[in-house]
Amino acid sequence: MRPWWLLVAAGAFLGASLSLAGFTRPQDAAKLTLWWFLLGGGLLGLAQRRSGGAAGWVWLLLCLVFGLDGAVQGVLRGFFGAQPQPSVLAEALANTSFGEALGFVLGQWRALAWATLYGGVWGGIGLWGQRLWRRAQPPPASRRRTLGLALLLMLAALLHANPTLLRNEPFLRWAVLYQRHQAARAEMQQLAARRATIQAARAQWQLQRVDARPRTVALFIGESANRAGWGLYGYARDTTAALSAALHALGGQFLRFTQARSTEAFTLPSLRLALTPATRRQPELWRSTPDLVMLARAAGYRVSWLSNQPGSDGWIASLGHAADAQAFINHGNWRDSSSEDEALVPVLRAQLRAAPPAPHEFIVVHLLGQHFHYAQRCGAQLGPFAGVEDDAVMRSLRAQGRSRSTLQARNDYDDATWCGARALAQLLQTLAQERAGRAVSALYFSDHGQEVGHTRDFAGHSSEDDSGYTVPLWIWRNAQAQAQDPLQGVQLQAPVLLDTLDLALQHLLGLRSRWYDESQDFLAPAYHPPAPPWPPRSAAH
Repeated sequence: MRPWWLLVAAGAFLGASLSLAGFTRPQDAAKLTLWWFLLGGGLLGLAQRRSGGAAGWVWLLLCLVFGLDGAVQGVLRGFFGAQPQPSVLAEALANTSFGEALGFVLGQWRALAWATLYGGVWGGIGLWGQRLWRRAQPPPASRRRTLGLALLLMLAALLHANPTLLRNEPFLRWAVLYQRHQAARAEMQQLAARRATIQAARAQWQLQRVDARPRTVALFIGESANRAGWGLYGYARDTTAALSAALHALGGQFLRFTQARSTEAFTLPSLRLALTPATRRQPELWRSTPDLVMLARAAGYRVSWLSNQPGSDGWIASLGHAADAQAFINHGNWRDSSSEDEALVPVLRAQLRAAPPAPHEFIVVHLLGQHFHYAQRCGAQLGPFAGVEDDAVMRSLRAQGRSRSTLQARNDYDDATWCGARALAQLLQTLAQERAGRAVSALYFSDHGQEVGHTRDFAGHSSEDDSGYTVPLWIWRNAQAQAQDPLQGVQLQAPVLLDTLDLALQHLLGLRSRWYDESQDFLAPAYHPPAPPWPPRSAAH
């Protein structure tokens, strides 16, 4: 085979293999193939003008870089459900310990094995083609060839000015990621200084307490919960039976929002918008504005942060460490941990009994929820859907052509939801019992959703699918809280985006700040629902 025909054949193989193997989306495979022909072809043309040996080394380099790039994309797509934006990867790397990295390798060994095989194939193509390029005679110089090569290189250079295409450039893609990773690490080291700067500007918050009556407000932060998998929202399986029973027994007021959506499909960017004045239109406001922990403490609330997620350095953990009292119970490799959310129940009870209740309490409980690996969310105990093969859910998934692994993932995910609902029920009952006789409000939301065969044959995080954003959101309040504020006229069927959650929490806490906007408070009668476009947005975003 002549070397230039080898370039064409390898480019066709690159695009087809990435797409057919599911390593990337067809449109991203096409972009990478375009880079292969323009950038790769231009570099090969330059090298061949010098010598066959130089062309051979450039060919080997191209095969290794493009092959490794495709292999890494395959692993990331298998883990995240899509190619996440570089900022998500940078934050994940900056918050990852050696133990978590080892857990990732053990949990993703199949994807890593396929990626290694794929990279090995490209290494073989590189070594085989290198000999062909070395033996090939350079074409005679001509004005037409020089002009063609100049045009090819000019087009490749122009592509670097296109941000969308630049994200698929295999030589620079990872340099950008490394740069953002370093920035994320530096940013975490600056968290304390940034919080101090924000705190120093407290006079500008225009913070006021509009209702000084004693109260306890609890915020339950779920993880990876898709409301389409909740019995409370009409799912065919009663995955939330324990929670439904607890709500019925407790009585009081239950507000279930049917159209809630996360603003982002990953934890950190979602919570930065949900727990600060930052919004999808002003996403960087979290850097210069107080989070809810700071607001509550400044208003005289005693804040407790209880977590089944990591307490290591990072923005979310920094909120917990800024609370008056904190407890992080997950000390292992948290992504693969079997630490159960029910283990937070005695921790919550101990916190509530530790001292006489403060006049104003704000309790945040950060759950591990339905984070994969789903099968570990119930610990060693089997859930009610383990091994179920023939019910309405399984029949529907088979009719949609879902694979055996996705069917298993759905059973595991539904078990995780069932066990998570049981933990939520116990936490809610503990809160109600220990604070009987005073106003108690509890708000639950999930940071983002999860795709588990809902729209395609995949299980995991996804920024491509609607299921990555559809989340449960509900509020329970006892009779005393209703007497303080009846919350009448709440639009339960209206769309709600989590970037306005901080306003609703200010409402429940009886606070107002300069960032409060009644038209964006979904608990206020004057609430004006957000207009489309909705997520999901392109995974390349």
